[in-house]
Amino acid sequence: MRHVALAVSGGSDSMALMRLAAAWATGKSVSVLSVDHGLREGSDAEAAQVAQWADASGLDHHTLTWVGAKPATGLQAKARQARYDLMAGWCKAHGAEALLTAHTLDDQAETVLMRLKRTLSPASLAGIPALGHWDGVPLVRPLLSCARAGLRAHLEGHGQPWIDDPSNDDPRFERVRVRQQLAGMATGKEMVERLARLGQACSEADRMLQRCSDQWLQLWLSEDDAGVCFAPLIEFTNLPEALQHRILARIVRHYGGGKLKPEPAELARLCHWLANGGPQRCTLAGAIVGRRKREFWVTREASRIDPVPVTMHDGAPILWDGRFLVEAPNGATVGPSGEAAAPLNARVPVHARRACPFITLPETTGDTAKVSFLRLASS
Repeated sequence: MRHVALAVSGGSDSMALMRLAAAWATGKSVSVLSVDHGLREGSDAEAAQVAQWADASGLDHHTLTWVGAKPATGLQAKARQARYDLMAGWCKAHGAEALLTAHTLDDQAETVLMRLKRTLSPASLAGIPALGHWDGVPLVRPLLSCARAGLRAHLEGHGQPWIDDPSNDDPRFERVRVRQQLAGMATGKEMVERLARLGQACSEADRMLQRCSDQWLQLWLSEDDAGVCFAPLIEFTNLPEALQHRILARIVRHYGGGKLKPEPAELARLCHWLANGGPQRCTLAGAIVGRRKREFWVTREASRIDPVPVTMHDGAPILWDGRFLVEAPNGATVGPSGEAAAPLNARVPVHARRACPFITLPETTGDTAKVSFLRLASS
């Protein structure tokens, strides 16, 4: 990579990242980004201090400011959203190929412990990934295997100070309480390492579930261009529960338009219904699921589709309802078929036909439209 950006708040972790990146940066462009959230007095001075340290390391520095009214609730989550939005926007505007953050082994352990209190999902317990994305910008976390104590020793050895954020000691925040809980344990260091290893093991388990679900979908899922899929009941209900949840979550999200993510408890209820019977149909996350004697089907819940037709412009294709690629002439409109649904083969339920795109072509043109359903198993 020729140009990367660093997220640097001035705390010990991010200062260690900056020092290490400065030593690595020969022949590369490294930009330091600090976000002034404007949440407490003196935050602008802290950003200015980071700018001085960056300049002393030979790195460019930019302060990004979170402007506007601040939320009264969920402050940390919304500040994080704003912080990453600002940094990702800067990266895209200035050609930075990746954003590096200073998450450490301690951050990983805290994340796993917080999630362990709420879930047993391998995907959640996998913790913080070493590689990720934010709004299309790659996120790289090179310090995930490094303990905070070691990074601070490195800074002290080079005479590099850092800024202690008082919010890191505020017990109103869950992460602070978890950090204090770990620090208060006689085996705190060992526990941090064990939690981080748990996160790694869950990450490997999550990748295995992904591979298994890929293989199962390729083998057993039958998809129709009408926007409906079919899967065999016995072959599905005989799977381990975690794999059932993974497969069903992927099917429901894809066929439900892709905007809503089904919750674990909802998936558990749906899997129980598929195995034990009950009502003929259920709905979840914008999808409708039907159960037959030997199979189940999933399609879009037609009533959840925006009924306002979309008008085609400039001959450009559109992705309609997150499921169909539509190519049609200028002025054509696309909306859900609803009660105007045309008869299809007998296997396709009427619910799928109602959720298909209905295209109205301009009267002044003899052009035709082309519709392609985006299949899950081949995507």
